[in-house]
Amino acid sequence: MSSRLFRLAASRRLASALAVTALISAVRAEAPAYRAVENASEAVERIEELGGAVRYLNANRDALEVDFQFASEGLNDAHLQYVLAMENVTTVRLKRTPITDAGLAHLGKVTTLRRLFLEETAVSSAGLKHIASLPQLQFLNLYGTQVGNVGLRRLRRLPSLRSLYVGETRVTEFGVAVLKRATPDLQVFPDHREARQRTRLVADVATKLHFESQERLAAAERELEELGPRQEEFKKQADAAKASADHMRGQAKTLKMRRDAANQAAKQAQQTALESRQQAADKPADRSLKQLAEQKRKEAAEAVQQAATTAKQFDDAQAQANAAEGASEAAKKLYERAKEAKNQRDLAERILAASQLRLTGAMEDLAGQSTSGGLGFLTKKKRSKRPWRTLWRGTGWLRKLANRRGLFGHRFQLGARRRPAPSQAAGSD
Repeated sequence: MSSRLFRLAASRRLASALAVTALISAVRAEAPAYRAVENASEAVERIEELGGAVRYLNANRDALEVDFQFASEGLNDAHLQYVLAMENVTTVRLKRTPITDAGLAHLGKVTTLRRLFLEETAVSSAGLKHIASLPQLQFLNLYGTQVGNVGLRRLRRLPSLRSLYVGETRVTEFGVAVLKRATPDLQVFPDHREARQRTRLVADVATKLHFESQERLAAAERELEELGPRQEEFKKQADAAKASADHMRGQAKTLKMRRDAANQAAKQAQQTALESRQQAADKPADRSLKQLAEQKRKEAAEAVQQAATTAKQFDDAQAQANAAEGASEAAKKLYERAKEAKNQRDLAERILAASQLRLTGAMEDLAGQSTSGGLGFLTKKKRSKRPWRTLWRGTGWLRKLANRRGLFGHRFQLGARRRPAPSQAAGSD
């Protein structure tokens, strides 16, 4: 019983889903035809009837975006006239819509337009002439269109254009290079020439890092081989040097106390000798005072000499203590290096492995770009096995000009045998 109810519920859900799908398909197929409008409000209503949207781009409400990318399948070039009824339209989205070159003729009158999305539409190089005079256009997405190098030449007249997307088009690297020479501030995506330059730079950096990581690993292995087995020896040397430094520091401390005492005694002896000399000078006839003054003078001289000797002993002991501390620190550092030698070797191995992966990836990217570069189109398709055809088609504009001017006479027309169909001529450049 429960399984029967489950199947019945599933059948109802499936029927509902099919009904909704059919309704959506009917709505999308029955797009209303273009009707003239008198104001912006009517234009917004017509756009929403088509399944499009109109929205403000900021809180000041001084910039509008018109979005047709989810509009019904019946959208056509004439519907773009609704955009002309609104002011301050800065963005128009037409991704995957059936818009053609004729629709761009209407958008070319929207002088406030800054961003235009034409991805995967039927737009070709011929249609770009309609938007080539937009003064504020900054962003243009032509991904998946039929635009070629001729169309790029028309874009050179756009003074504000800063970002251009030409992936999966008929544009070649040569066309991108010519456009960028004419407009240095323009960024073109993808730009395979710049991509190769960046990849070469990355490969150079990866090569340098790989070489440095090899040198680092070699140095780490040498250090491990030299210092690793002597780890305990360095530890004993560090402990012995520290004990010696402590002993020397204790001796220096004792000698410092002796030096201070000797200096004090020398000062007192000098003061006593001065007083005795003064007394003898006051009583020149008293020989005992003269003898006492001479004795005090000698004692003061001996005290000064003793103070100087004690000071020298302290300085020597201080220097030895400093040297012992230096030796202790050096031995301690050797012990720490020996202790970390294995870890440093392991780290150098990991860094070398990472640099190898990065270098391999950079070289593969560079090799891939080198094989797909040159005259190939900016697409993911394989290059033609007959590159002369690409060169022949790329000279279409020259052949047309020569035929029009009659440079080769009426009997010989360049390209007469392989004249392209009218549907292909618009975007084959």
